Amino acid sequence: MSPDTSGDSAAEINAPGTSDEHAVTPATLRDLTDDLDAGDLDAPETLKQVWAGLCVARLLGLRLAATGLSRLQGNAESVEHQLAGDLATTATFAHDRLALPSPASPEPLAADQVDDALEALIAFSATARRRMLATARLATQWHDERVLRHDSLVMGELAAAWLGHRTSYRLDRRPEAP
Repeated sequence: MSPDTSGDSAAEINAPGTSDEHAVTPATLRDLTDDLDAGDLDAPETLKQVWAGLCVARLLGLRLAATGLSRLQGNAESVEHQLAGDLATTATFAHDRLALPSPASPEPLAADQVDDALEALIAFSATARRRMLATARLATQWHDERVLRHDSLVMGELAAAWLGHRTSYRLDRRPEAP
């Protein structure tokens, strides 16, 4: 898994670190969370790792929704889209098109993985929030610093959504063109 991809192609940016959404497990997200928590990262590295983690968190969340937790996933989805939109405004991703993965039919997690998945999602959110705040002061680009500071709070809302504390979030979808 390489969350440090160069972003030379849309495929690398759209789903970093995973080619099979069914292979995403709580352990996959925990590994990314550990990478995010370890070592010194500059602002671009932090943003890239947060993006990679957000994509994996989304895939894991969709697998959770398939187990019957679609209400929580629906709340988290609005936060995921907010984060993706904000990350796209950074200097780090200025030349990349960011798109959250959206598999057609995610495979449900095994019943014994549900609690572990929720814990992994909450741990990722907390770790990303801490890392984003710690790295913001090191950013050399204003747009990177702005997103690192502001979206550290939004990242906290992702955990709140998975905990069931934000039941009113919703994703506004534009009608598709005919």
